[in-house]
Amino acid sequence: MAKKARKKSKPAKKTKARTKKSKPASKKKAAKRKTKRKAKRAAKPQTIGDRLSSGYHIVVDTVKGTDQLRNKLEKPGTSETE
Repeated sequence: MAKKARKKSKPAKKTKARTKKSKPASKKKAAKRKTKRKAKRAAKPQTIGDRLSSGYHIVVDTVKGTDQLRNKLEKPGTSETE
């Protein structure tokens, strides 16, 4: 028996690399000017009393928040001292 001849494959087409076309600038919008930002004023350093007061308030707020959350989650009528 005779063998079938293989079909010859066609050479692959070469594709050109696509380049981005730059769009012309819009005439309607004007260029925005850059504005300088003002430098932020430096905060005053905290005194010892301010630091202690701030820490105390943080602890009190945390305890109150924890208490409110516990009361929200627990069933009514259950006490903390059972």
